[in-house]
Amino acid sequence: MLTKELIVFFSAMTPGFDIKIAVPIGLSMGLSLPTTLLFAIPGMTVPGAIALAVLGPLSTWVMKKSQRLNIFFTKLFDKTRKKHSKNFGKFGAIFLILFVAFPMPGSGSVGGAIVAFLFGVNYWKALFLISIGVGLAAILVSAGVESITSLFNFIF
Repeated sequence: MLTKELIVFFSAMTPGFDIKIAVPIGLSMGLSLPTTLLFAIPGMTVPGAIALAVLGPLSTWVMKKSQRLNIFFTKLFDKTRKKHSKNFGKFGAIFLILFVAFPMPGSGSVGGAIVAFLFGVNYWKALFLISIGVGLAAILVSAGVESITSLFNFIF
């Protein structure tokens, strides 16, 4: 049987829901907010770290195995980096943090890892920025959950 903390940790790894579901689950199971965040934040960060580590070797392998995909990925990387590298160089860190922090499906740590990979951001820098974004997402979701809970307690 999984403990409440591990349920929060693994629910934060759920693609598309991540911390947006882990915080309400942890609080509804009676965990304190700090304990919930202590397990939800690493749970959401782990998939991003794995994606960052895997995307480079995976794309290299795919590009070696398929000429069509090689052409596709080469064009994608060149076009993306050429078109947006100037703005990403100026605002990339802020953009990546806010992209990960904004609580909507597809914008979590894995989405941030894909964006960081597309722009060639160093693994450790990307992981650091993604972690900050996850922390901000946790704060936003926690504030939302606490506000809605307080509102319901006030009304009912």
